[in-house]
Amino acid sequence: MRKTILHNMLVPYLSIGFIIFSLFLQPFNEFLNGYKMIITSESILLTDYVSVGGIGPALFNSGTLMLLSYLIIRKLDLRVTGSIFAGILTIGGFAFFGKNLLNVSIIFLGVLLYSKYKHITLKSVIIVFLFATGLSPVSSVLMFGVGIPLVYSIPLGVFVGILSGFLIVEISTHVITFHQGYNLYNVGFAGGILTFGYFSIFKLLKIHYSTNLIYTNTQHLMLLYLYIIICLVFISVGLYYNQKPLKDYLKIIKASGRAVTDFTRNNNQPLTMINIGITGLVALLIILVLKIHLNGPVFGGLLTIVGFSAFGKHPRNVLPPMIGVLLMILLFNMELSVVLVLAIIFSSALAPISGEYGAVIGVLAGMLHLPVALSLSQLHGGVLLYSNGFAAAFTAVIMLTLIQTFKRRDHHATT
Repeated sequence: MRKTILHNMLVPYLSIGFIIFSLFLQPFNEFLNGYKMIITSESILLTDYVSVGGIGPALFNSGTLMLLSYLIIRKLDLRVTGSIFAGILTIGGFAFFGKNLLNVSIIFLGVLLYSKYKHITLKSVIIVFLFATGLSPVSSVLMFGVGIPLVYSIPLGVFVGILSGFLIVEISTHVITFHQGYNLYNVGFAGGILTFGYFSIFKLLKIHYSTNLIYTNTQHLMLLYLYIIICLVFISVGLYYNQKPLKDYLKIIKASGRAVTDFTRNNNQPLTMINIGITGLVALLIILVLKIHLNGPVFGGLLTIVGFSAFGKHPRNVLPPMIGVLLMILLFNMELSVVLVLAIIFSSALAPISGEYGAVIGVLAGMLHLPVALSLSQLHGGVLLYSNGFAAAFTAVIMLTLIQTFKRRDHHATT
């Protein structure tokens, strides 16, 4: 039992828990209609599925996608490592605002076809397989959002989605050298390049679709309590199964988090679970201090922090960039919109910078990330869910250039 729990990192239990809980939140007919609305939604960034279909269908959507991902992992005879845990929880998080069974399956198919075409095993590209789903809105918006008759739009959306999954693997393998592993959302950068191409073609062809922000804050308390329970469960299970001195947790805290940093290695799953819960609660604390209400996107964003707390993130390296974004918001007296809240949450992609170069550099990276993210969001037209991951790569490169430049100057000055 212990070995099973540690190897699956609670993923199937979390998934099934979401599914069962979701079935009791709305009348069944209303539930089915809500889930249908989620499946047929344009799913453009930013579309809160809690608003579109209701809290029950949104939870069901998240649970089923995490469970599907887990079953694929088990079919490939893989255990849940830190990177796989991050991938599954990222799918589960974005299943509250952009990913659903239809558009995710299309991307999955594209990556699968790539592996067949290249004569490689799917398990060899499993990380990209999971994270490639950030391109899911490309399919949905073409199928349901551009006003073309369904007989044409559905085949078009399926084709472009499969093509996206096919191409993203190749792009992802090349772009990590751009930011040298200091952006944890590498597929977000690769996806940004691809969706920039798509959006440029859409503009040329005069393909238009709505990009309105859709969200609701009516389920704040339910999502808040659910998130706290998730974090506390991970901490409790981690403490229960931990056989190492708790001071070994300091080894996680001291890590820079630079990709690839898998905290589950060396049978370290219990301490990783403790870090998952603690880092998740630290991120939530910032949200509560700012008196932000939880909705689908905010809850989903927090779940990605939970996921990456097994793969590079911990309290010491996530707080500085998040504080940096917040300082920029306060400095320019910006209204705290959902978009800005997500920038705070997802700036934690830059955790490796603060982890390696210190809190001050981390704060500066977060301050730079906000204007970069707001500017680059216009390049992909909302068809990329990992908008902040795209921006974080550019932020990381700018920060690394400055760091290396001043390091060289100091070196020359002392020689």
